[in-house]
Amino acid sequence: MADPIDLEAPDDTGSGVVRRFEYQVHIAVQPVLEMLAGGSVTHVTCEHIEDIVVARRGDPRCVDDGVFWDFQQIKTRDAVEPWTLRDVLASKPLKSLWRTHATVAGTGLTYQLTAGIEGHLDPADEAVVALSKGQGGDNAACRQRVATHLKVKEDALTDFLPLVRIRPLPRRGDIELRNTRVLADLGPKLTMAMIDALYNELLRRTRDATQGLSVARWTELLVLDSPPPAVLNKRLSAGTVADVRQRLTRPDHVLLEDLSQQLHGPETALVRKLRAGAASREVIEEAQMLRAHAERHRFKELALGAWPGDQAVETDLDQRLLLLARRAGRSHRGQPQPADAIFDELQRMLDASPGTYDRHPLYAQDGVLLMGRACAISDECKFDWGSDRDAS
Repeated sequence: MADPIDLEAPDDTGSGVVRRFEYQVHIAVQPVLEMLAGGSVTHVTCEHIEDIVVARRGDPRCVDDGVFWDFQQIKTRDAVEPWTLRDVLASKPLKSLWRTHATVAGTGLTYQLTAGIEGHLDPADEAVVALSKGQGGDNAACRQRVATHLKVKEDALTDFLPLVRIRPLPRRGDIELRNTRVLADLGPKLTMAMIDALYNELLRRTRDATQGLSVARWTELLVLDSPPPAVLNKRLSAGTVADVRQRLTRPDHVLLEDLSQQLHGPETALVRKLRAGAASREVIEEAQMLRAHAERHRFKELALGAWPGDQAVETDLDQRLLLLARRAGRSHRGQPQPADAIFDELQRMLDASPGTYDRHPLYAQDGVLLMGRACAISDECKFDWGSDRDAS
């Protein structure tokens, strides 16, 4: 036999495990989308105590604007028939939620225990319908069967069953479409290619959180306690998706970050040219910072698939910036500190009319980012900052 693919695998469960994991990631993205929409969700924690833990503000069950915690156990299956109570018990989400209840009861938290199931409930099964609404304790059949399932007395379920909810979830074939549709509603000015790219980025960050991998800006998370970094790495908050949110709400605006650490490195052609033009230390540092911001923006757009594939678009912008920079250079050549004057005039012109140069736009028609791109062009030895020797 030339290829083992023709053999029947003794254990082929791996693919199903991956599919279930991916489904859980898509489900975890849903409260993140609520957070992006400005809803009540404050943060989402993955694979800590339960599959997903959603924290919300403004729930009427909380006092003094406290946090309401929704501990979610997610279950999938290939069958398309509606879920009965027998099916729910067989998939064992209640056993996990029972353990969670034992862990968090008495801690002072206000919480709910949710079994998220792929598909829909059987409306003819009164017991499962009652359980789904937090009324399982009022249904004798439900109470008795859950007690038997958990191997406890019915009296032990008095506090547990009112906290339990069963939440039907979209099936695997629909969940991504539904989520991207919500994302498109949040960013109506974006193309579908950009929406798909942003959704894939949200999926990546959620997968990382599920695995406890370090997430950016975790120290900015809005939390009431002080959990260790290993737990914080599993949490997605407004801080961890701030850049995605601004792309949806302000696609023409770019958030700047602290890139000061990038100023310390080998001296570049940009710095040498600025020194040749007698640039002040402040202008040299600003030029380096602006160039770093422009490059970071470009790399982010490339990673998201939003950067145009036609090189002519980028060349057009560079040529416009080059002509503008050379014009500013000629007007200040011969001054004692020409670099500072050229730098300030170039920034003023880009701030005044960014759309004239960034027509696509590549740099969000942001004068700061365009100035950074101009500095990058200088770093490529295409213009100088008023030195006696013309770089052209």
